[in-house]
Amino acid sequence: MATEKELSDFLKSVEKRAFKRTLFAVRDEEAALDIVQDTMIRLAEKYADRPTAEWPMLFQRILSNATMDWFRRQKV
Repeated sequence: MATEKELSDFLKSVEKRAFKRTLFAVRDEEAALDIVQDTMIRLAEKYADRPTAEWPMLFQRILSNATMDWFRRQKV
């Protein structure tokens, strides 16, 4: 099991890249921040007990799904 520090360090290491990727996709700074924050919260709440080696792929999958959800909500 991972410690809180390991999770915190992982999230710090991916936050800028995730924000840039999401900002490029949605073209809205506030929406991009919300999507990345929601992704980080979901990872921390649901997958913190997973091995640290699985976090990067889980994070990217959650981020992709959250971005697609944002686009779906925009169409409604």
